[in-house]
Amino acid sequence: MSNYRYQHRGGCRCGAVQYLWHCNQSLAELSPRACQCEFCQPRGARYLSATDSRLEVQLHDSRFVYAHVFGTYTADFMHCGRCNDLVYVSCEHDGRLLGLVVQQSLREQVQLSAGECDFDQETLEQRLARRAANWIPELVVVEAVREAAE
Repeated sequence: MSNYRYQHRGGCRCGAVQYLWHCNQSLAELSPRACQCEFCQPRGARYLSATDSRLEVQLHDSRFVYAHVFGTYTADFMHCGRCNDLVYVSCEHDGRLLGLVVQQSLREQVQLSAGECDFDQETLEQRLARRAANWIPELVVVEAVREAAE
């Protein structure tokens, strides 16, 4: 039983990575962030989070999941290697796994205005503090059990 009002489903197109985002906000109530870095901007990536939520990721075939990591090595931008979708972002901080949802990976699509953001001038400490204050505070990643080939 969930203590959250909404459950937002998402994942990659081929189904290797799927998630259930338990949240107290509807999608229409959320404000995505559009990072302006040279990785995110060309992809049109928009990120969503809520501080009172939980993200449960299920890897149906972890062989195809890979992380893109940048210079600070503090966040993993998780992609499906089969369909090349960017699905979610994770960051370990103070013993917790924090997360972001990539708006384009949501099953339900709504038009949301994204605020542009540029984090290049942040110190590492400022970046981690911002994530701890604003990202999804509970990220759980589970690998699904694959059936043995017969």
